[in-house]
This record gives sequence, C-alpha cells and structure tokens, in this order.
Amino acid sequence: MKLTQEIDYAFRIIAHLAAHEGEVVGAPKIAKAMHVPERFTLRILRKLNLGGLTQSKRGAKGGYILNKPAESISLYDIILAIDGPIELSRCLHADDPYCNRFTGNGIEGCKFHRSIYGVQRSIIDQLDGMTITDFID
Repeated sequence: MKLTQEIDYAFRIIAHLAAHEGEVVGAPKIAKAMHVPERFTLRILRKLNLGGLTQSKRGAKGGYILNKPAESISLYDIILAIDGPIELSRCLHADDPYCNRFTGNGIEGCKFHRSIYGVQRSIIDQLDGMTITDFID
C-alpha cells in the first residue's frame, strides 16, 4: 500500500474546505491555496463528489463545499473516495478473495493472510480514527 500524490492532494483539498466550512470555495482558489495543480484539483473534487464528501455548486458564486461535517470526515473516508478500500493483499479482497488456500472459512486456512489481515485492519482503524479537523491549521 502506498499513499499516492493524489491522496495527499485530496487530504489538502478536504482540509482547505474544512477550514472554510460552510463556504462555497472555487476550485482555482483551492488549487492555489493548497499548491495543487488545478487540473488535479478538479479531478480529485470530482471523485470526492462521487464519494459523497463534497458537493459542487453551480453558478457565478459556484464552487465546492463539504457535504458532511468536517469532524465526521476521516482520512480513511478520503482514501475510500479516491482509491477505494485498502487491501494489502489480493487474498484479502472482500468481494472476491483470491487465495489458493481459501476455504469456505475465508482466510482462516492461511496463517500468513490472517496476520496480514490484522495489519490491514490496524491501518484502517488508525486512519478511520483521524478526522480532517486534526489537520487544520
């Protein structure tokens, strides 16, 4: 697992919107303030909209606004919106696990995957416990 530049940009974009909670902020203003290229800002905002974290407002005073309270947006929520769920191994894929030791009991047949699952769960829990308000200046 690697936190990509896109995830880093998404954290910054959400933090900026959280710092201006309740205000509609234009994408160019967000891009400039957070030092994110404008074309990436727009692409990321589209994913954040689809993920339900932000919403767009049209018109002369249009822009973007958080779709839920900042204190309820975790870093894991942002990662989910941008890249989907964290999976350290394809054997831990929730919908279609691949493991040549996979049985009807899931990952129970493989000690390695049980251990990796614990690491994965720990990472998810830690990211889910950090809200974007923890990172607002």
